[in-house]
Amino acid sequence: MSSTIVQIANILAPGMFLATVGLFWHYKGPRFPVDFVTTLILNLCMPALLFHTLATSAVPIESLGRMALATLVVHIVFTTAAFSLLKMAGKDWRLCIAQVVGNTGNLGLPVCFLAFGEEGLAYAMAFFAVQCLLLFSLGDAIYAGSASLSRVLRSPVLHAIWLGVLVRVLDWQLPDMALQTLQLLGQVVIPLMLITLGISLAGMRAAQLPATVLWALIRTLLAMTVGFGVAMLMGLEGVARGVLIIETMVPVAVFNYLLSIKHGHDASEVSGLILVTHIGAIFYLPILLGVLL
Repeated sequence: MSSTIVQIANILAPGMFLATVGLFWHYKGPRFPVDFVTTLILNLCMPALLFHTLATSAVPIESLGRMALATLVVHIVFTTAAFSLLKMAGKDWRLCIAQVVGNTGNLGLPVCFLAFGEEGLAYAMAFFAVQCLLLFSLGDAIYAGSASLSRVLRSPVLHAIWLGVLVRVLDWQLPDMALQTLQLLGQVVIPLMLITLGISLAGMRAAQLPATVLWALIRTLLAMTVGFGVAMLMGLEGVARGVLIIETMVPVAVFNYLLSIKHGHDASEVSGLILVTHIGAIFYLPILLGVLL
């Protein structure tokens, strides 16, 4: 039991430490350029990480495809359930995007990597890739109130995904110089996003705390039900099962806040969900990892 607790602590501690660095930076350090860092990650570092991981992963492409299909099922089921609950409660149905899109990047990726190693990272990348495809196409259109093909086609993240899959399927051998450059760029993502997470959370305030706590609890229970249910439905086992459940249950993504601000929405409710679900994750993620490991 004690060894399991130590293992879980070792998994969560690096991410929590880096997020805490961002938290202290917000209050004690010079101004942190969140817009610049977000742009750098979205347009350069994250595409590099996605492409390199998908193109070079040793996990069989069939297994990654099965994870991608399971991820799509998760989002369909989760979105339908969240949309129905929000409509019944008379709330803005667009909040279903924030309910469904979890922090699978700057929290989910390092947790899955630290828990399951390179295999876990590859499966987590497959989950994250599908979520990015959905978020930066359908999700962005919902936040914007209109669909834009040109906006989708300009997304480096989406191009990195299909190019990485293409290289892997066709078994192309890229020059070592190119792969090492992409790997170096990709290694920036996880620590930088964790620090940015701390910065972003430090600047947010949860409005109407009781209602926010209630919806955060509903969201967590719904995510748990969907994650475990879809994993069982799809027959996933071992690392793949663990990654699907973790990525489904990670707290609400900061990207929701950024997209909400970008398209001129009142982001107070979204920021509240982000803040409360991340605080809650401190307590439920160790329990979840204890069950899955």
